Amino acid sequence: MVDDLKEGDVILKDANALDLERKQAGVLIGHPKGGTISAALQAVVGRRVRLILPVGLEKRISGDIHAIASLLNAPGAQGLRLLPVPGEIVTELDAWTQLTGARAELIAAGGVCGAEGAVWIALSGTEEQEKTARMMLKRIRKERPFSF
Repeated sequence: MVDDLKEGDVILKDANALDLERKQAGVLIGHPKGGTISAALQAVVGRRVRLILPVGLEKRISGDIHAIASLLNAPGAQGLRLLPVPGEIVTELDAWTQLTGARAELIAAGGVCGAEGAVWIALSGTEEQEKTARMMLKRIRKERPFSF
């Protein structure tokens, strides 16, 4: 399908590592030919297809993606590789701001009893923006938890 993509098309691809400070994302590579991201990048670079990286804040790391990739990709290293990926990174913070206009800030993370991997986000804005956010949260809370 990637071969049929053209300028104006969009690829959505999750990332495995997120450096919020530098706005960098990376994708773990297990396949010797670079996996699906390698095929996607041919369209992104070769035909100017837009790459959007919706990546959850639970994937954040505390280092430079390029430096980590150099370690993992070095000759003699074993295990997965990491590919720094150019694209438009969109996190929950960006989504809340885009959907409500309110400012979103990461304030905490983690928990127990189902909150493992959770993030805590503070939203601030106008009265109308905050009202919109509260209405959205009410709808989200009614969603069923994911199950296999």
